[in-house]
Amino acid sequence: MSAATLLVDTSFLGDVLCAEPLVRAAVAKFDGPVDFLTSTGGAQMLSGHPDLREVMVYDKRGVDKGVRGIFRLAKMLRQRQYARVICSHRSWRTAFLLRLARIPERVGYDNASGAKLYTKLVPYPKQLHEIERNLALIGGGEWERPRLFPSLEEQQRAMQLAPQSGFVAVAPGSIWATKRWPAEHFAEAIKQLLDGGERVVLLGGPDDTDLAENIIQISGGGPGLTNLTGQTNLRESYAVLERAACLMTNDSAPMHMGVAAGIPVVAIFCSTVPDFGFGPRGSRDVILQVSDLDCRPCGIHGHPTCPEQHFRCGNEVAAEKVVAAVRERLAVDVSGS
Repeated sequence: MSAATLLVDTSFLGDVLCAEPLVRAAVAKFDGPVDFLTSTGGAQMLSGHPDLREVMVYDKRGVDKGVRGIFRLAKMLRQRQYARVICSHRSWRTAFLLRLARIPERVGYDNASGAKLYTKLVPYPKQLHEIERNLALIGGGEWERPRLFPSLEEQQRAMQLAPQSGFVAVAPGSIWATKRWPAEHFAEAIKQLLDGGERVVLLGGPDDTDLAENIIQISGGGPGLTNLTGQTNLRESYAVLERAACLMTNDSAPMHMGVAAGIPVVAIFCSTVPDFGFGPRGSRDVILQVSDLDCRPCGIHGHPTCPEQHFRCGNEVAAEKVVAAVRERLAVDVSGS
């Protein structure tokens, strides 16, 4: 029997990044190598991690789709003879996969959909940050900043795309519409920053290109604005963020990447709330939100449109307030205090 440990999280990118500190904790706690099973995007993000022997893909919407895909992947995992698996993803499908893989020790949360398929259940500490919740799976630990490891080539590309450091990075995208601060508000904030002499770099994936173009059109753009939306992979985006002075973003994967990059994060929470356990925790980070709405939060993730048809949680976060928060962080960064 191998002494290897398997970590599993095939959820959203932000969730996978919040599981990264679990890698270091597992390496410190267990003998033998540590592998990670994740989504296609998660694998791209974790690629090159020095503490992982291998990053494997569970492409549950592609080649591993359906029952046949689960059985194929389970057979592959079974052949590797893992001693244990630690799963921070609470889905029934993942629990079923790991049971089929016949890994002797299977650790998951007690509120997971497939909890009965694990051999050891850990109480889900709802009151903690997601990073601390994940660490609870192997005995607990304090919050620590996630890390990513872009290659030298990716770092060099980031320097080519953003040759001058010290800019304000803006990531306006999210797969959930009600987690996105309105495009008009992003545009107004960017215009105010550009008018004040700041340089702004827009970041996002291929699905965010139309949103970015709309924001640029509304803001009027200008020589101080660089649009890198759709031009970088995840680790290149992270390398660009490392060169930024501040990040302005939604409750989204880029927010977690900004935290990992160690830069001040101005996070705008619309339909979701920090109490879910995913807010930034750095001393220079700030969360902006409308706190006195009875309809908020309206869901764990978000919605295609506002269920109440007013979207006050996004519309009532003023651009002036966001810009003031960004400038405050820039001033602190310059002074070094």
